[in-house]
Amino acid sequence: SFDTVVDTFGICSFEKPVQALQELKRVCKPDGQVLLLEHGASGWELVQGFLNSSVHRHVSKYGCYPNRDIVKLVKEAGFHIVVNERKHFGTTYFLVLSPTPLVEE
Repeated sequence: SFDTVVDTFGICSFEKPVQALQELKRVCKPDGQVLLLEHGASGWELVQGFLNSSVHRHVSKYGCYPNRDIVKLVKEAGFHIVVNERKHFGTTYFLVLSPTPLVEE
């Protein structure tokens, strides 16, 4: 097990992103952290519309899904979000995740 697990711009490329995130959780110590720097769905309707309209072309060309809801995926994988920062029209995510519930929860 590891104190810290890092993934940068990888969740978009996994065919089964929740399973990949669950593997990150499995190898992280209970009191450890997972750091994610990812790109995905935007909170801006216009930007999200563009991401959705070009997703098939983008997947074919680059092998990644740029419109995934990263926060939803990490929650589905069972993580607890400690830090959630978004930049670039909400498409770039910096997340600090805990594999175990936070004290405040």
